[in-house]
Amino acid sequence: MQRREGNQVRKWTKESIIVDIKSLAAAGHDLNYSTIAEEQVALLRAATRYFGSWRVAIEAAGLHYVKIRRYQAWSREKILDRIKALHKQGVDLSWRNISTQVDPQLAAAATKFKHFGSWRGAIEAAGLDYSKIRKYKEWSEAAIIERIKELHKKGTELNAKSVEEHDITLITAARRRYESWDRALEAAGLDHTKIVLRTPYRRQSDAGTK
Repeated sequence: MQRREGNQVRKWTKESIIVDIKSLAAAGHDLNYSTIAEEQVALLRAATRYFGSWRVAIEAAGLHYVKIRRYQAWSREKILDRIKALHKQGVDLSWRNISTQVDPQLAAAATKFKHFGSWRGAIEAAGLDYSKIRKYKEWSEAAIIERIKELHKKGTELNAKSVEEHDITLITAARRRYESWDRALEAAGLDHTKIVLRTPYRRQSDAGTK
């Protein structure tokens, strides 16, 4: 797994992830999940991929996860904000992943009767399609590339906005694996710069230049 630093591409390993976590800890950086998700997305994604969860990565670095995790008083608004933030980051919002890996506190708070009563209720209150999230599957890089090529061959619009509308699980998985939709398109051998604009917009622009 790689990330781009300036003009250089960095390749992640378990060892490099642990070094980064220890360096952040030594510098007094807040290592709770929410802060890392906002400020160190590449590190978080790499840690989740190589260790299975942020907690396991933290513990592999010799740190106490319980002391790092931030306990908070949950409200309906905070629960919805958290779900939306995770969704925007491309996190798998299936109940199993949230309740066992990503944020057990969020899962517990959301399912309390005074809040939403169930994880489905919380997901739908956040404006998301629970049926798509429930059907989330673990995509391999090969499966992602194959699906992108299949859609491209069919002539399907592949800009991020369009894919989010008709195949959110694909674009979510692609962002998890490749850090961005553009990089996933490039991995599939496509030029993302030619895909950015929707076809209707391109046609309108072309018409305006004639």
